[in-house]
Amino acid sequence: MHKPGDVVLGGLFEVHYTSVFPEWTFTSEPQQPSCQGFDTLGFRHAMTMAFTIDEINKNSDLLPNVTLGYTLYDNCGALIIGFSGALSLASGQEEQFLLQENCLGTPPVLGIVGDSYSTFSIAISNVLGLFKLPLVSYFSTCSCLTDRERFPSFFRTIPSDAFQVRAMIQILKHFGWAWVGLVVSDDDYGLHVAQSFQSDLAQSGGGCLAYVEVLPWDRDPSVLKRIVYSVKTSTARVVMVFAHVIHMIQLMEEVAQQDVTGLQWIASEAWTSAAVLQTPRLMPYLSGTLGIAIRRGEMPGFKEFLLQIRPDLHQNSSYGKNMVRQFWEHTFQCRFAPPPAGWVETGGAVCTGEEDIENLETEFLDLSNLRPEYNVYKAVYALAYALDGILQCEPGRGPFSGHTCATLQTLEPWQLVHYLQKVSFTTSFGDQVSFDENGDALPIYDIMNWLWLPDGTFKLKNVGEVKRTPSKGEELTLDEDKIFWNFESKEPPRSVCSESCPPGTRMARKKGEPECCFDCIPCSEGKISNRTDSMECTICPEDFWSSPQRDHCVPKKTEFLSYHEPLGICLTVTSLLGTFICAVVLAIFIYHRSTPMVSYFATCSCLTDRERFPSFFRTIPSDAFQVVQQDVTGLQWVASEAWTSAAVLQTPRLMPYLSGTLGIAIRRGEIPGLREFLLQIRPDLQQNNSYGNNLVKQFWEYTFQCRFAPPPAGWVETGGAVCTGEEDIENVETEFLDLSNLRPDYNVYKAVYALAYALDDILQCEPGRGPFTGNTCATLQTLEPWQLVHYLQKVSFTTSFGDQVSFDENGDVLPIYDIMNWLWLPDGTIKLQNVGEVKRTPSKGEELTLDEDKIFWHFGSKEPPRSVCSESCPPGTRMARKKGEPECCFDCIPCSEGKISNRTDSMECTICPEDFWSSPQRDHCVPKKTEFLSYHEPLGICLTVTSLLGTFICAVVLAIFIYHRSTPMVRANNSELSFLLLVSLKLCFLCSLLFIGRPRLWTCQLRHAAFGISFVLCVSCILVKTMVVLAVFKASKPGGGASLKWFGAVQQRGTVLVLTSIQAAICTAWLVSASPAPHKNTDYHSDKIVYECVVGSTVGFAVLLGYIGFLAILSFLLAFLARNLPDNFNEAKLITFSMLIFCAVWVAFVPAYVNSPGKYADAVEVFAILASSFGLLVALFGPKCYIILLRPERNTKKAIMGRGTPKS
Repeated sequence: MHKPGDVVLGGLFEVHYTSVFPEWTFTSEPQQPSCQGFDTLGFRHAMTMAFTIDEINKNSDLLPNVTLGYTLYDNCGALIIGFSGALSLASGQEEQFLLQENCLGTPPVLGIVGDSYSTFSIAISNVLGLFKLPLVSYFSTCSCLTDRERFPSFFRTIPSDAFQVRAMIQILKHFGWAWVGLVVSDDDYGLHVAQSFQSDLAQSGGGCLAYVEVLPWDRDPSVLKRIVYSVKTSTARVVMVFAHVIHMIQLMEEVAQQDVTGLQWIASEAWTSAAVLQTPRLMPYLSGTLGIAIRRGEMPGFKEFLLQIRPDLHQNSSYGKNMVRQFWEHTFQCRFAPPPAGWVETGGAVCTGEEDIENLETEFLDLSNLRPEYNVYKAVYALAYALDGILQCEPGRGPFSGHTCATLQTLEPWQLVHYLQKVSFTTSFGDQVSFDENGDALPIYDIMNWLWLPDGTFKLKNVGEVKRTPSKGEELTLDEDKIFWNFESKEPPRSVCSESCPPGTRMARKKGEPECCFDCIPCSEGKISNRTDSMECTICPEDFWSSPQRDHCVPKKTEFLSYHEPLGICLTVTSLLGTFICAVVLAIFIYHRSTPMVSYFATCSCLTDRERFPSFFRTIPSDAFQVVQQDVTGLQWVASEAWTSAAVLQTPRLMPYLSGTLGIAIRRGEIPGLREFLLQIRPDLQQNNSYGNNLVKQFWEYTFQCRFAPPPAGWVETGGAVCTGEEDIENVETEFLDLSNLRPDYNVYKAVYALAYALDDILQCEPGRGPFTGNTCATLQTLEPWQLVHYLQKVSFTTSFGDQVSFDENGDVLPIYDIMNWLWLPDGTIKLQNVGEVKRTPSKGEELTLDEDKIFWHFGSKEPPRSVCSESCPPGTRMARKKGEPECCFDCIPCSEGKISNRTDSMECTICPEDFWSSPQRDHCVPKKTEFLSYHEPLGICLTVTSLLGTFICAVVLAIFIYHRSTPMVRANNSELSFLLLVSLKLCFLCSLLFIGRPRLWTCQLRHAAFGISFVLCVSCILVKTMVVLAVFKASKPGGGASLKWFGAVQQRGTVLVLTSIQAAICTAWLVSASPAPHKNTDYHSDKIVYECVVGSTVGFAVLLGYIGFLAILSFLLAFLARNLPDNFNEAKLITFSMLIFCAVWVAFVPAYVNSPGKYADAVEVFAILASSFGLLVALFGPKCYIILLRPERNTKKAIMGRGTPKS
């Protein structure tokens, strides 16, 4: 819809509320989407813009000689169509848009009114903001649009959601609704409101949200049922809904379905005025709803303008039909010629354009509730006033570069934005319109109430307003008498998570719930709370206690000795009797008052007053002399400068206690010529000031006890002398002329000299090099006090007595004190002796100088006393502060084991290094004792001797076998394997020595390898011997001779070598992957280091032992099978017995080894090696040696084969 003009404004309105998009085939040019569902109110919004422009054009005071035009687009309820319309308005629809040569030019429209949806406005403003083209929305409320960086040219005449949220919170606080539910739509409008509402509600402290639910766009029944169920089951009786009408219809249908009553609904501006919800089905639930509505306004002449609308029968736009023709067809249910095919045949009417719209009942002409239209009206006027501001600009006084003005012919959009920001006007309805820095107009909302009247009709009543004004800020106005409440009580509902806690209780938050949900805990005894919803209970004052209700403090019950109880009566009578007796005695004493009283126990010093007690005497000293009388001696007094030089204390009575006192005194100095100056002082007899006498005259009268003429009345008569001024002051004994102790006087001397030196520095200043502004100097004629302060700060000089004088930043002179000592000489005289000084110098800082040889100590030792709260803590202890006492008072706590302190008064004990332990005195660290299986201890000696004994026995047995190697006993039992077995046993005995002594890397690595290989060599020999025995007896049977060829000498040696090589490989792999190593173990004993070999790999150690065990068990089984073979001397029996001993020893070894700490684990392993070795040696070779040495007659072939001497 278009109307030409000098300046054209654009408009975006929802004339159709839905659209249908054609299917995209990607084979042909896509068709335009079709708009469906004519929205009569949306068309009225568009007509409002047309009416407002028409009204402005008729107003000669606003935009004179300028005609406004408009171009209106329908967004069809679709973002893509609205966005396309906005771009068309901004850039035009021409195929070629001609600009000036400098690429400048006025766009087709200078400003756009719209869009209605926040989402649409966000998308459009993101693009138009790049070109600073103003977009003034009448219905977009999202608070996100206040972001001036993203949306620099966005304005709106409707309040933002941020204000709507604050308005809602004001209503909640007004009615005390602290527990509310929140339901929002799933779009920018709803989600931003939810976020803003939660943060603002928390900041205001106005309440809590019981739940937050999001309404879906797709009308999912399961989601709606869940949301309504949450609303129904919640304890919150107030529900706020920020959603569009379509969402509310879906929600309320489900509410009616589940019959959810007893709720107070709070409506956002989006659906407060929605007539579609005011139906008999929904009003039982929505009646009494309170809502915030867009401000209603009135526009005179608007109805007449609408009645003049007529369709243009000759227009044929590319879109097919213009907005007016579509409105006409929708309103009168007809079609313009030529009608669609079959329209007339089915009874459809043909539009003529002359139909009577005035008498037709349609919401189009119901102007009683103009709300969005009023915002459109204000938006157009805002643009018009901005354009008028441009016309009113005076050349040379403009707001742009060089104070230029903009012109309508070359107007840029950003220039219009500048003027739009400053717009301020009042509508004909009385509302002020202006924009803040974010483009938001002064917000105002009507508060509406939904009424369901008894006759079944519905009414929307205005019950108040909430607005912000420049002067008063935000304010809420409510007429509560007009509000209809849809409850039996006809009162506003109460909606809280927890009822208020009455006085006498305190609030206790429920864990995991909002802060509005709490329990009310009664105050404990002695505490009260006198306010509702107290967070804490207050303790009653000392003389008060809590009332039974715990809401106020009451005075505690008092208990005392009363006049009304028997005991009090008895005591009162006794007291009065004593008083009567005292009165009688007093009368006697008054009658005989000249009689003196001598007390023996009354010590009050007040009794020394002779005027009050002229006849009182006592034989006990008064309290004034009690300190001396208590004979408090043995103390070293240290005096401050206030009394160090006090001669009044230097008396024979006090010096026994104060003798030896050390004190700090003001620095003593000498002032040459001071005595001569003082002797020249004479009173001025001619002076007569207002005070009566000058200082010198007062001094003269005081010194000579006289009065200058004229003397006071009666002075001469009473024998008083008259001063002449010629009295001889030099020969008068007075402290005035005692200049031996000039201390304050010396400070006066230095102060005057400091001021003099400062003035001298001012005189020495060279013009042009001064310290003040412009390098100027001060002069004595114009000297300011602050200038003298400047120089005084820098003064530095040395007095004639040799003391340096200068001031620090605080105005303090370099400090110096004399240190004085009180001496009581043998002749009874008292002397104040200088024994040192304490001072601060610029170079050395603070320093103390003492001549200790001069100091007199009033103690028998003639040494300075020792004065400490606690004696110093010696090394081996630490200081521990005594609780509640000064830090100088402490206990000395001995350091715990493993910690030391090697200094006096240590605050902490230090942990000794890892290989050290504390000495018994805890004052130094000593190396920890080391523990390992040593050759020098009894256990190590025993094991060593046993090992060497076993080795010796093996050597003896080997010698016997070698000597008797040709006898049948040696030959019959495989002499080669026997020799090898004896050698391996000798190695087993010797390898045990590797476990004794201090562990080293090579011993740790060698001990287990030597042990494992030696034992495998030993057990392999036994296994082969057993196999040979079985083979020999098997060969003695018919047909068994072939088995012997597998057990020849070569095969026997090879079997032993292979079995031993496997163990060697195991040991090699173990040593390479995780080699055993020496380790210092401090876990067993804190004060000892246990040296041990860690196995490195427990798996390797287990495999080594397992392999030995496997061979031993295999030998045992084979020997057990061969134990009953026919032979006079069957070696299989000996092998069975020896393997039984071997296995028993090593099975017992495992638990003993695991549970033995430190060196005892090594001892257990050595014992197992020696025990198993001795078991094999004795079991296998004991019987043979017995026969060879003691029964040689059985060492024959016949005896061995069983054919000799029969068994006895």
